[in-house]
Order: sequence, then C-alpha cells, then structure tokens
Amino acid sequence: KSLKNYKYDIKDYKGFENAQVCQGGINLKEISSKDMQSRIVPGFFIAGEVADVDGKCGGYNLQWAWSSGYIAAKGVKAFVKTDKK
Repeated sequence: KSLKNYKYDIKDYKGFENAQVCQGGINLKEISSKDMQSRIVPGFFIAGEVADVDGKCGGYNLQWAWSSGYIAAKGVKAFVKTDKK
C-alpha cells in the first residue's frame, strides 16, 4: 500500500534526447550486494533500475539489469528456503 501511494515531485529532467535510462532509485548503501536484499526491509529484493545505478550507453544498463536480477533471484531462493525452516 505504501509503495502504491508514494508521492514525489519531479523537479527537473534532462530532456527526451537524453532519456535512455531512469536515474535515481534505492541507494546502493541500503542494498546487500550479496543477495540484492534491502538492508531496511527484510525480504524485499531489488534489481535493475529500481536501484540507483545507471551507466553509459552500450549495454551497461542491460548488463546491470540481468546481473542484479540473477543475484536477486538467488537471494529470494535462499530467503524462501531459510524462511521455511
């Protein structure tokens, strides 16, 4: 409910000609690089542009999405196994 109702103001943007990736997102200090789990909300896993990561054109953002998604999926699997014990 909190995520669906979160309100924010957009203060500026760089224009359509630079619209290649989203900027901003969850601060990397709040995410475990081991499993992409939130350090603030246990059981909440983050991947792709939800995190505050963006890179130059050339596939860097796609690679981040795939790699972080893979790590998050492994993290979810481990979390579910641990949670059932």
